[in-house]
Amino acid sequence: MHDGFSEYQNLVQTGDIARVYKGIIDYMQSLRRHLRDKHREYKMGSFNQGTMDFTYFSLSTKELKAEQLKLVIIFNHQKASFEIWLAGQNKQVQKQYLALMDEKELGAHYRASTHPHSILEWEVLKSPNFNDLDTVTTKMEQSVKVFLQDLSKNGDQQKERPL
Repeated sequence: MHDGFSEYQNLVQTGDIARVYKGIIDYMQSLRRHLRDKHREYKMGSFNQGTMDFTYFSLSTKELKAEQLKLVIIFNHQKASFEIWLAGQNKQVQKQYLALMDEKELGAHYRASTHPHSILEWEVLKSPNFNDLDTVTTKMEQSVKVFLQDLSKNGDQQKERPL
């Protein structure tokens, strides 16, 4: 840690890291409010600003909640990307659905879990344009709808265990 501390101190002193980090936090809170206010069918989870790794909040629907699932809207700081993850309410649910995912066909934009807290992941926006937050918000809102529709379609195909 000591080797990088002076570089860290220089970056903090310029104020850029703190300003940009606060801007990301503010935007994610704004996105959460937008989805909550515009989509009353979404039950919003708490907001977590993270430790410069992931900033995220969760949302669920009646259908996801019945299956003990939720979507997690993430800003991945290392990749500078917005992502949506399908996650379980606990490790047991997570494990159960990870096994089911091997048997499912979802869109090519989804990837298998790369993190212990995800079942399915979608990297929606790489290097988003923070000068056009309306477009980012629209893209994230549309992507949440697509993710939910894809899960719903897949559940209709396998009635014995909807997803």
